[in-house]
Amino acid sequence: MKKTNICIAGNFNIAVECSKYLLKKFQNINLYAVFNSNDNGKDLFQKSFKKFCHKNNKIICIDITEAYRIKNLIFISLHFDQIIKIENFKSEKLFNIHFSLLPKYKGMHTTAWPIIHGENHTGVTLHKIDNGIDTGDVISQKKFRILINDNAEKVFLKYIINGIILFKKNIRKLILNNYTKKKQNKINSTYFSKNSIDFKKLKINLNKTAFEVHNQIRAFIFKHYQLPSVRGYKIIKTQILKTKSKLKPGKIINRYGKNLIISTVDYNLLLRIK
Repeated sequence: MKKTNICIAGNFNIAVECSKYLLKKFQNINLYAVFNSNDNGKDLFQKSFKKFCHKNNKIICIDITEAYRIKNLIFISLHFDQIIKIENFKSEKLFNIHFSLLPKYKGMHTTAWPIIHGENHTGVTLHKIDNGIDTGDVISQKKFRILINDNAEKVFLKYIINGIILFKKNIRKLILNNYTKKKQNKINSTYFSKNSIDFKKLKINLNKTAFEVHNQIRAFIFKHYQLPSVRGYKIIKTQILKTKSKLKPGKIINRYGKNLIISTVDYNLLLRIK
């Protein structure tokens, strides 16, 4: 029987765990791997996909141009850092797991924007790849909660975990070409570019409600990449207090130990300093 050609392109635990699943559950496959440009082969807060694949002789490591030439390829993008041009492929079986509940939050920074906007849910979406940015037909989705004190790092880890679950639930359908898809809704469709957030110049607007300031701060708390600053202090945690603010928004009310209390438009905020 002819083997099925599958290519995983991406990084982090989602690419590693989904590749492990393929090797364990499907014997009759050729498994290819394409790496992100910033994967240096070292495990950091997430596993390196490159390191994993180079240690596994069952995986064929290639670059994206080699993937273009493989016929009947099932190509799956899992946190891949390149925009795919479908006309370059000799296959139409091109899929992506995007970190949001499409049609909301197409594009970049899908960890930060749902938190900033006060969403209490987000999710992961398996969709066909077309030449738009996350505009392809939706195959399956998995929703999860954003808790009031979840920060960017926690939401990102939820994306990874739920993305793996979504992959395992649907990969057999993709291999058998036995799936349904639907066009994305035009309503509630949003997009954010790479330049929509400048992480080198993060600025928290303190002239907002406690809920809004709380969301701004926790949207950027990701200790492996960056921490937001308020009044010159790096913040690792924020909590909305029950006491109403009496001072001008952004004023420091008290500082004790590693705690800073500031005023907002309505309620005071407790900030935990690094």
